[in-house]
Amino acid sequence: MLNRIRNAITARISGTPGSPAAVTEATSPLQIYSGYQEDDLQRITRAARAVASLESDHYVDGFGVKTLYSCVPFASPDSLNTMRLQHPIPDDGFHAEGIEYVALLDAIDRFAGDGTFCAVEAGAGWGPWLAMAGVVCRTRGVKDIRLIGLEASPERFALIRRHLDFNELDQHHGVAVDLFEGAVWSHDGVIHFPESAVEDMGAAVSADIADTDYRGQAVSTREVPCSRLSSLVGQNREVDFLHIDVQGAEGEVINSHLDWLNQHTRSMMVATHSRPLEGELMMLLSDNGWILQREKPCRFDAGRIIADWCGATTVDGSQYWINTKST
Repeated sequence: MLNRIRNAITARISGTPGSPAAVTEATSPLQIYSGYQEDDLQRITRAARAVASLESDHYVDGFGVKTLYSCVPFASPDSLNTMRLQHPIPDDGFHAEGIEYVALLDAIDRFAGDGTFCAVEAGAGWGPWLAMAGVVCRTRGVKDIRLIGLEASPERFALIRRHLDFNELDQHHGVAVDLFEGAVWSHDGVIHFPESAVEDMGAAVSADIADTDYRGQAVSTREVPCSRLSSLVGQNREVDFLHIDVQGAEGEVINSHLDWLNQHTRSMMVATHSRPLEGELMMLLSDNGWILQREKPCRFDAGRIIADWCGATTVDGSQYWINTKST
């Protein structure tokens, strides 16, 4: 792996040998933290059976997922790169890093062999991981597919249904879909969510009314429904893959769901929004029999006094966990 990274670094060096630019970029392969391993590259290549393309109103990625441009209003079609959409390493060029694709494909490899697969996406945005789970499972002949999505923004919630319908992931095509316009939280009831533009993927729920969010931005909040995952999934139902990206509230949600997760969830892809959160999850989940299969730490704005570690984060991290009780 280090040789591969070293060769990639060498290929990217600009400037004359010995110049500051060359020395900086080629200092050490240990400065590169990919979050995926060598065999993961083959996993993605095997799964990317479609041909990525840019169409008039949508794009197709290497896994056969079709995405309307209107479902990703924060991205310009002109900025999309079909090579990255085909093989999203180190990332897909606009939305997610390779580790997230690897996590979902690994979960499907592990848990869809019995002909069933249940994916849950909390903080779903337009539902990219629900759609990918459904399309890849359908391509592999999985008959019993269940997709569950939660999104608190009404504008983005509308995009989930549009995205899934565009990929023929609905009950008319044999796929069970349950969508909840609200947030995942420690109880069933209501919680506070800021008014935000559809392009703002960083809005976060809070237990209390606030006029400033974790990023220091002025906000106006409103009450939205919230639900426990167990209420949405149902009694004695198993989740094969949970993708959770709730802008720093992951610790609250996982702590409050821990017993249920231990018993009913086989794998989790957790977006992390601070270094303290990453350490908290490592201790908590490891102590409860989970294995950290892949991870990439977040990056933050250093060099200053930090009042809110989540607010200081500039690039989200990722942790992919496997429940040993399910293996």
